[in-house]
Amino acid sequence: MGEEVKNLGYSEAQILGTIEKIEDLQVTERAALMRGNLDIDNMHQKLLTQHRKANASNEKQEQKKRELREITEEHEADLKQLYVVGSSQLDMMIGAVDKNSVPAKNFRRIRSRMKRPDNDTGVEPAQNLTAEPAPVKP
Repeated sequence: MGEEVKNLGYSEAQILGTIEKIEDLQVTERAALMRGNLDIDNMHQKLLTQHRKANASNEKQEQKKRELREITEEHEADLKQLYVVGSSQLDMMIGAVDKNSVPAKNFRRIRSRMKRPDNDTGVEPAQNLTAEPAPVKP
């Protein structure tokens, strides 16, 4: 929702704090409000119902945020692992062909364009791997 509830100009905390004060006043000043010809019991029930509804939708929203953070962390880890696997394979591909060949030059161009991530995955970075050319069968 952001700092201010859309189109109201108040923060969520301001709204909730104000509503709780109104709910309290509806209880403590019930007799005076009834003398003023208000159906305060119905009004109070309506306000409580809407407050519960807002709390329930807030809890759903918070749960979705938690789920999204978890999925984002999982995706980022998967993406980082994808980079490590692809980078390692690219190194092996470069090593499998003559380093001065056209395919190797194309592979090295891709390698030079790849930004190397920090090694906080516990996986050996691709640039530290060595690859031997595949044996040629007679």
